[in-house]
Amino acid sequence: MMQKCLWASLATTIFLVGAAGCDDAADTVNDALPGEASREARITQIAEAACDRYADTEAGCPGYGAGDEQTYATEGDCQRDFEERAANLWPASECGSGQINESRYDVCEERAKAVACSESIFDAIAALDECSAESVCTDPADE
Repeated sequence: MMQKCLWASLATTIFLVGAAGCDDAADTVNDALPGEASREARITQIAEAACDRYADTEAGCPGYGAGDEQTYATEGDCQRDFEERAANLWPASECGSGQINESRYDVCEERAKAVACSESIFDAIAALDECSAESVCTDPADE
């Protein structure tokens, strides 16, 4: 039960932090460069990676189901949750297509997988830092 409470707190924190930087009026999407993943593709990719990790019971992760230790009943539930979190953390106005730093994204993905499996508050805090728009997104003017 404690893990569910920690996970719910993390979800609320991520939502609040992500929503604070959201401006629907400014949600413009830049074209990604050839070979560069779009914001939407990265959102899907990080959700898939985290949910694949969550399902890995052989690695000690909770796996899907309705037990007390399980946050997600299905892979679809997990996917929707992580996609929503990533979309909130990376508003299109700050992190449009072509603005996701590849190496910083990779670090964020590893943190997301750690949070999905361990649900540790320390992993959650590290993930917020490593996965924030400030960490992952780049300003095209800086390129």
